[in-house]
Amino acid sequence: MIRSINRVKKNRTLNIKHYCTLRSGNNDDKRLYSGKVFNVIGIETSCDDTSIGIVNSEGKILGEYSKSQWSLHREHNGIVPIIAYDAHRNEIDNAIEQTLSKACMKMSDIDVVAVTTGPGMGKSLEVGLNKAKELVREYNKPFCSVNHMEGHSLVVRMEDQSIEFPFLTVLVSGGHSQILICNGISNYQLIGNTLDDSIGEALDKAARILGCPYGQVWDGKSLIENVHGGQAIEILASKGDVNSYHFSLPMKGSNNCDFSFSGLKSSLKRLVNEIKTSSTSTSTFTPITNASPIEKTQSLSFIDQCNLAASFQNIAFNHLEHRIKKSLDWYYNLKPQNKKKKESQSTNATDTSNETNRVPLKGIVVSGGVSKNKELRKRLDNIGNHYKLPIYFPRPELCNDNGTMIAWAGVEMFKKGMIEENPEKVIYLPTWPLDLNPKQIFVSNLKEKDKQIRKNWYNDTINKYGKK
Repeated sequence: MIRSINRVKKNRTLNIKHYCTLRSGNNDDKRLYSGKVFNVIGIETSCDDTSIGIVNSEGKILGEYSKSQWSLHREHNGIVPIIAYDAHRNEIDNAIEQTLSKACMKMSDIDVVAVTTGPGMGKSLEVGLNKAKELVREYNKPFCSVNHMEGHSLVVRMEDQSIEFPFLTVLVSGGHSQILICNGISNYQLIGNTLDDSIGEALDKAARILGCPYGQVWDGKSLIENVHGGQAIEILASKGDVNSYHFSLPMKGSNNCDFSFSGLKSSLKRLVNEIKTSSTSTSTFTPITNASPIEKTQSLSFIDQCNLAASFQNIAFNHLEHRIKKSLDWYYNLKPQNKKKKESQSTNATDTSNETNRVPLKGIVVSGGVSKNKELRKRLDNIGNHYKLPIYFPRPELCNDNGTMIAWAGVEMFKKGMIEENPEKVIYLPTWPLDLNPKQIFVSNLKEKDKQIRKNWYNDTINKYGKK
């Protein structure tokens, strides 16, 4: 985990007796926060949104502010890291001032500074981290270094603090598709990961393949702007037929709980090219010339777009459901029912961990930008009902990247004494897994070369950024 660089390979949490000095510089100060309400400011700049949130230890949101960068990146048809970096630098001070103003607070009212230090785009992370260090130096506040994914994982506990550990965490966003067991704060076991694209990335690319301009979608009546590709697919899919086109379920016979979306993306691209070729030769298509000035040459009819989006979203969500069910079957040591022996062996997760008696899960938490999707929520609700587990989703506005979830993660960490003894030594990590030492609990689908590459991702990041 991030902590200071010389402690990366040691315990990830700090014992409460190792609290750094707080306001007046002596250990007696930590009693000020024992059982009392405290306020945390969260800073989030991991990608293209400059977002600040202030939350108290009771889970009350005191102030929020976010500045998106849609207009800056649209002409490039995607996020440009250096442009995002400059935009964060230009906006960060104003964002903090606006948030404090909305909360009717000053920095002197803030008790803890929490900031996203990874994973994400390196230069964007740097802006938030440097600002957090500046605030800590100037106002002498405790400092929490937050994993962006943990912010997503824990934010449901801000809204419902009765949610207990352990729970199954399903992270579905533009950067990640992961299934983990959350055993506590900063205590995760990785169950499944994507082998290639995340589901959010796959949906973004699918939207582009279908002709949606960056951040825009035509819904048949008007142009909707400032939406991610996943939202564009959801809007189109709501008007389409899921049975219009067939896609094969990825990794149906795999022995683990990993994901793979790149094959689906490639299948969609081939299918769209076939439809365009067929439409061009027969001249029966209806160009959607009023969708956007950028897309005047679009050669998919609106109904084609909707049907393709519905079919693609359907199979992508089927894949998610299949892997989540396999994870839960593995956790509870359940075997597939009413299947032939050979089929059962090929579809059941092959466990190499020799663990059979596990603590019962207290629920399923689904978070990340894709978790806003209404159809996905409906499907995963059914999984929760099937396994008799409560399922928790953050409010839609808390699913996207936001400073509020980082502030809440800071609340959780501060209560556990997980603060930085030397904030100046904290580094940002573009690659930062929640499970730093994942065990191989399933037979892997990866080749040995790819296994080694993945194993070195985190260590390579530490070596690169730890020497800055």
